[in-house]
Amino acid sequence: TTGETTGQLDIGRVIQQLFAVLGRNFATFFLLSLILTGIPGVLVGLLQLDVIQHSRLFNWQTGFAGLVAAVAGLVLQGTVIFGTVGDLNGRRVSLADCLSVGLRTFLPLLGIAIMMGVALICGFILLIVPGIMMAVAWCVTVPAYVVEQTEVFGAFTRSADLTRGHRWRIFGLFVVYLVASIVVGAVVGALGGVAGVFGGGSVATLRLVLLQPLISTVSSLIGAVGAAVLYV
Repeated sequence: TTGETTGQLDIGRVIQQLFAVLGRNFATFFLLSLILTGIPGVLVGLLQLDVIQHSRLFNWQTGFAGLVAAVAGLVLQGTVIFGTVGDLNGRRVSLADCLSVGLRTFLPLLGIAIMMGVALICGFILLIVPGIMMAVAWCVTVPAYVVEQTEVFGAFTRSADLTRGHRWRIFGLFVVYLVASIVVGAVVGALGGVAGVFGGGSVATLRLVLLQPLISTVSSLIGAVGAAVLYV
């Protein structure tokens, strides 16, 4: 991406491009999400189920599996973002190239995630508004780092520059995403409740081992593609 975006951000176009990219790359991206977030999510769910069944508060295996899932999620972000930006610029990037970028960038992305998390927590403690402002300003930090190979701190500055003048619209996009997530969560919760009525004790297994990993897989995929589309 070499040019700067001009004019006002078009929320409808962002959403349209998001689903267009997903449609063109669904098999590849969904397989990556399934491997990098779905399978680790199932493992975490199985370990959580074991903790619940044996009335324990925690075990080290669950913590380790959660760490593996978090690292795999960062690899997925780099992989999908690189592939999405390539698609939007009219070139097909290979799965090997995408994975190479994801594996190469996950450590810096971990640093970005930690710094952003600490800053946002502090911002939300300060009457919420500063946290929202920072979240909007830094929403394309990860794509800026992955695509432009900036410094870690430079990615935050680049994101703030790119989002300047568009932040109310980006906030509106966040609201749309939040509402959609709530609706999906409610539907999945209702399905889990119905399954619990007919399945008895198996509802915990269904929720922890199947539904939560599936939601995590789809959410991670949409989040990564959406961030890249917004960046472009």
